[in-house]
Amino acid sequence: MIDKKTEADMKAVRGFLEFWTKFHDIYNAAITGETISKEDEDKFLQTKESIRAKYDGLRGGLELNYALHSRLTDPVADVLSITGIRFISEKNLKKLQEDWRDSYVFLNSIIERLKNRRRRLGQFNPVGVYVKRAMEKAKNFL
Repeated sequence: MIDKKTEADMKAVRGFLEFWTKFHDIYNAAITGETISKEDEDKFLQTKESIRAKYDGLRGGLELNYALHSRLTDPVADVLSITGIRFISEKNLKKLQEDWRDSYVFLNSIIERLKNRRRRLGQFNPVGVYVKRAMEKAKNFL
């Protein structure tokens, strides 16, 4: 049986993960350069706001309960701008990198949970599920 909600959730999380990775690439490219241009900063800040909006949409769309909201937004919230990144201590920079990695792993674990859900749902007979739902509706109607 194919569950449209699970498939949509997987597509949404994969899309967000791809965007999350691109955001990290923009961040890495900007901070490894000799200078950070105004265009780099603007691109980074626009992408940062897009990440926030996409995450809010993703979080609102998933019916499964996952870890806290801050799990994915800590790296975004910690980096207010890339021009100030050069003044962050080595300890905070290391924490920021660990947060990025943890968020990436967390997103992949959501995808794995959704794959497992899809596998479990694939074992159900769609006709049997349809009959069961029809019988439940009939009971509720009476």
